[in-house]
Amino acid sequence: MDKGVWTEFLEHNWHIVQDNWLYILIGLVLLLVILKVVRTLIKWLIVIVVIAGLLIYSGISFEQVGKVVTQAKDDAINKVQSEALNMMIKEGRDAQYTSNADGTFSVTSSNLEVKGPFDGDKVKVWFQGMSLGEWSMGDTVKKYIEGAKGSAVTQSPQSP
Repeated sequence: MDKGVWTEFLEHNWHIVQDNWLYILIGLVLLLVILKVVRTLIKWLIVIVVIAGLLIYSGISFEQVGKVVTQAKDDAINKVQSEALNMMIKEGRDAQYTSNADGTFSVTSSNLEVKGPFDGDKVKVWFQGMSLGEWSMGDTVKKYIEGAKGSAVTQSPQSP
């Protein structure tokens, strides 16, 4: 997660926390009591209501919370995509290229799977079994596919 987002969020809302510290403290004590006493699904509903009340009363809007959540999600996606690109560079030689009869290809390695049409500029990417969606054919993706093609060509056929 980006520390800058949290820093900006806290700097912007710190005066709100200072003005309402007593209500926030009461809310936190109430949450602790609820968590210790109530042991059912109702407990979590009460906790959500108390947190929402604290957020609304303190002046922190759901839009601000949404921005923080969106930024955290974007950071996580970018990190996974970056990791997948690094894996493409590392695993390109060990990947297996498969040409399918329906006009598509598949490139598979231990952590990655890339599928797409021969003449397309988009491919579908899976990283450790998790779909990362459709990607444009960037330089790294092309090198990964070409590396797999090259290793498929250079592999000698096994004799029966």
